Amino acid sequence: MILWTIAIVLTVIFLALLLLTLLRKVQFDAIHQNFLDIEDALGGQVIRNGFAMRPRFAGQFGKNDYSISITTEGGKKKEDRKYYICVSFQADSPISFSVMSANWLGDKAADQDDERFIVPIMNKKYMLETANQQRMDQLNLKKVEKVIRQLEPFAYILVGPKRILLERISENVIQDTKIEHLQPLLEGIDAVTKMVKSVK
Repeated sequence: MILWTIAIVLTVIFLALLLLTLLRKVQFDAIHQNFLDIEDALGGQVIRNGFAMRPRFAGQFGKNDYSISITTEGGKKKEDRKYYICVSFQADSPISFSVMSANWLGDKAADQDDERFIVPIMNKKYMLETANQQRMDQLNLKKVEKVIRQLEPFAYILVGPKRILLERISENVIQDTKIEHLQPLLEGIDAVTKMVKSVK
């Protein structure tokens, strides 16, 4: 009797895991198809390493290489899990800075120490951070606001010497990876690369 109980429990666990894997595969297949649509329209390549693995995309926008991936942030409950669309975009920036959503930062948005210089922008919806006041003075805040407005909503943008990294929280990752949503995102990041090149 005990052996039958163990066998039934293990079977139920196995079937549950199989169902989760299949659901995960269906979701990632839909994202894969969205990436194929981008490949057809803009060129590039879908990268997928396994049966139920998340697909990635690599391409070139203008003269800049970029990649798109899906990341997750787990919570205590399944419904707390967050999906992020992550875009890594080649750049050539004379200055490094970050722009972070105040909502995404939460209580950290109000924190500031001597090693960081932060100013609120866009009616305090976002926080712009640089290494010091001198770096902040190099930026035209109106230009920054105008450019990043095209990218809303996003969790953060990191601008480094060679690359721009953007992460956006996605409520519907299948819908948000369609070309009509990702192409404007690429255009917006491309506009950021052009804006930072003008910084002196």
